[in-house]
Amino acid sequence: MTMKMVADLEKEGCIPPGRAKLSQGETVLDIDRDYAIVFKDFFACGLRLPSIKFLRQVFEEFDLQIHHLTPNGFLTLSKFCWACQSNGAKPNLDMFCTYFELQCQSKKVGA
Repeated sequence: MTMKMVADLEKEGCIPPGRAKLSQGETVLDIDRDYAIVFKDFFACGLRLPSIKFLRQVFEEFDLQIHHLTPNGFLTLSKFCWACQSNGAKPNLDMFCTYFELQCQSKKVGA
């Protein structure tokens, strides 16, 4: 990512102004406790920061961090939140677990 890309995300309301930190050539990121690793594609799939309480509940319940999800995972969470809010309901973990099942995908390394 570049500073211009970060500025564009700030302008679109994806992240609060001045909160992003770009890594500079790090192979293993050395991040502060209050930071999270995110990928640009997550924002295209509905991630906005600060996030809603429901997202934190999902991460805590399943012992996940943001970078453990794929863009499709964020899209699923985003659609679920949209469906709840469109029908006047607050997204909650019990309702989410009623409709979705967490499946761990093993990493397949070349043949």
